[in-house]
Amino acid sequence: MISTQLAAEDEAAVRDVIAALEVAEGVVPTAAFPALQDPALRSAVTQRLGECGRILISLSPGWVSGYDDEVADTLGELGVGALSPTDRAVLALVLLRTVAIPRARGELNGNTWVTSAGARPTTVAELNHNRHLTKKQITESLRNLRTLGLLKPGHRSGIVPGPALYRLSQQRAAWLWEDLLMLAAPDSSYARVLRARRASHAARRTDGKAADLTAGGPDSAQGAEHS
Repeated sequence: MISTQLAAEDEAAVRDVIAALEVAEGVVPTAAFPALQDPALRSAVTQRLGECGRILISLSPGWVSGYDDEVADTLGELGVGALSPTDRAVLALVLLRTVAIPRARGELNGNTWVTSAGARPTTVAELNHNRHLTKKQITESLRNLRTLGLLKPGHRSGIVPGPALYRLSQQRAAWLWEDLLMLAAPDSSYARVLRARRASHAARRTDGKAADLTAGGPDSAQGAEHS
């Protein structure tokens, strides 16, 4: 894809926005940058991010950047950025206690994982009710998750989801809800449907990669073997 040619001033505005999006710990307000307010420049921002495997995600009242789903899938298959089993378990417990359960009770609205209005923080003591994890494991994992931005920073603040979860695409945010449902009710009919859907998605990706390799011919196959 060839980048849209912009005037020098507009080019600088687009680069400023991308830099802010990539380093921001939270949502970048639309009003903070003219390039986010102007549809044409915002389209240029989307295009430039796309060239790097990133996407622009709209979150009222602003924007964040995140990985394209295909890129995220590939990184996941390679194990890049993957959490340890303990960190995944602790994050799941936090999300269940602070967002999923309160939302199921009607105490929270919306469908995002990071919320300030009505957020219910959890504690180490509550998390420690899970007998499969020791208090030491939970404490160390909380430290790791805070460092990654998956939990709100600050040891004295309540344990709630962090700003990195803003960067989930709509699809990946939905998948996270599905993950928790399959965790909470693994034998339910809906969980079986979700597992079948995931298996179908994985099969399509595998078939697509095989087709791309075949279309590339012998040279592509040789290159793949050495990549």
